[in-house]
Amino acid sequence: MTEKHLQNAILRAFGTLPGLRLWRANVGVARMGQRVVRFGIRGQADLTGIVPDGRRLEIEVKAATGRQTAEQRSFQDMIERFHGIYILARSVDDVRRELAARGVRLG
Repeated sequence: MTEKHLQNAILRAFGTLPGLRLWRANVGVARMGQRVVRFGIRGQADLTGIVPDGRRLEIEVKAATGRQTAEQRSFQDMIERFHGIYILARSVDDVRRELAARGVRLG
């Protein structure tokens, strides 16, 4: 499964749960007329959100052989330092398992 397909599967599985908020986070550059606009933070996770107890949720989606960049590891360290939840997901089940391990109730 590609990362894009897995991102969509995770959004479908968790994005409509009543107590959980989850959305796509984009990083990039766009040209608006003569201006160049940068958006997002280098290394930020693919999906971001909030769990019911108010903690920030970040999900970095990787295909089976995908690896985190140095910027992504640095972003993970920052999120965890501030007691957020960071998940490196290779499947929908990875997200479900990691949320449960951190005491997040989904239903």
